[in-house]
Amino acid sequence: MSHAYQPPLETMWAGASRGEPRARDRLLAAHYAEFRRIARRVLREDAGRLAIQPTDLAHEAAVRILKLERMDWRDRTHFLAMSARIMRQTLMDEVRRYRASKRQMPPILTFWCEPKRGGAFDLEEFDAVLAKLFEVDEARARVVELRFYAGLTLAEVAVALDVSESTVERRWRGARAWLLSALETAA
Repeated sequence: MSHAYQPPLETMWAGASRGEPRARDRLLAAHYAEFRRIARRVLREDAGRLAIQPTDLAHEAAVRILKLERMDWRDRTHFLAMSARIMRQTLMDEVRRYRASKRQMPPILTFWCEPKRGGAFDLEEFDAVLAKLFEVDEARARVVELRFYAGLTLAEVAVALDVSESTVERRWRGARAWLLSALETAA
């Protein structure tokens, strides 16, 4: 069984940053399984309620990435960070489309990154509270976005944001406490 030549990731990152469609497509293909894993985690309870399944969410996010003319993707972490933002936008578009087609607003639940501590929250409510956190403290909100929508570890978030891991840990703890409080108040 022969496999097509796959250039090193560094070569693909450099090509994608120069706007080479083939390099971008290869990067997307190399990370598509990760997109699907993230989509499954985000939609784990309510995928059946929405018209979008995890594979569809991953595919729609990939299509939106393909439509980007030129991105300066430095590495896997930066690519996943951008993908997280696009997946978040895609998911919220689908939640809004679903709710617009219903007379009552059925809950679309998601589980906080640590279900034992946080429980389930309405996804649109979670996104609205995250948007408020972006207004209050963009650095902490970015950590949440990377953790929740991209599934990055604290170490990967530190690399993506170019800060120390201890800074990310402090931001994560603060953001998580702020979000949980805001979500409980909104409920």
